[in-house]
Parts: sequence; structure tokens; C-alpha cells
Amino acid sequence: MSKRDDAGLAALLARKAGEDATAVREFAANPEISDGIIGFHAQQAIEKWLKAAMALHGIRQARIHDLGRLLQILENEGIELPENASRLDELTIYAVPLRYDDLLDAEPLDREDAEQLIDGVEAWAARVLRSTG
Repeated sequence: MSKRDDAGLAALLARKAGEDATAVREFAANPEISDGIIGFHAQQAIEKWLKAAMALHGIRQARIHDLGRLLQILENEGIELPENASRLDELTIYAVPLRYDDLLDAEPLDREDAEQLIDGVEAWAARVLRSTG
């Protein structure tokens, strides 16, 4: 991919991440919406922002949903990590396993904390995309 293609993919991923973040923010206060749905959208938002940063730096990634692995790839490439990076992997469980939440024994999702995590990654992604793009 060319730098221009990388930038286009990064912008698309960042826009899609914003859509997932909006879902979290809108759903979080509604007790009728399950933790699995909110956690899934929080994980997806963060995954897409991480992948947007990777795309902008020309880093090719496989279909990885593990936030810890994505962070490690970024770190190995010398890219600044989000301030809250050490906590992001907590949401990886929502990528696929908790879509079938009856199969797992998971703690309730702290919805306010999930919102704070996505806020932090969103701010990080905006800085990274602005400084590189």
C-alpha cells in the first residue's frame, strides 16, 4: 500500500472506531443493554483505533482481535502507546468469547471505566493520527 492508501485506511478505521465508541456512550446508561454488547463495542473501538495507528505507520496486521497483541506490535515498532495501555487488554474478552456470555463466568463490566478507556484511546489516536498524517 502507498502512504496515501495507508492514510485512507487509517481514516476509515478511526471513523469506524468512533461509531463503536458512540454506541458505548449511548448504551452504557441503559440497563436493558447487556455488558456483552457494551464491552464488544468498547473492544471494537479500541481495536480499530490501534489498527488505524498501525495502518498509518504502514504496519500490516493479521486479523488480530487481541488488544494486548496489537499493543505489543505497536510498541515493537516504537510507536507511543496510549496512557492507559496496561488496562486495555481487559476488554479483549469481549472481542469474541463474551459474544456467547452464557459460556463464560465473567465479572460485570464497569461501564464507566469502559467509557474512560475509550476516551483515553480516542485522544491518543487523534494525537497519533494528527502527528503522523
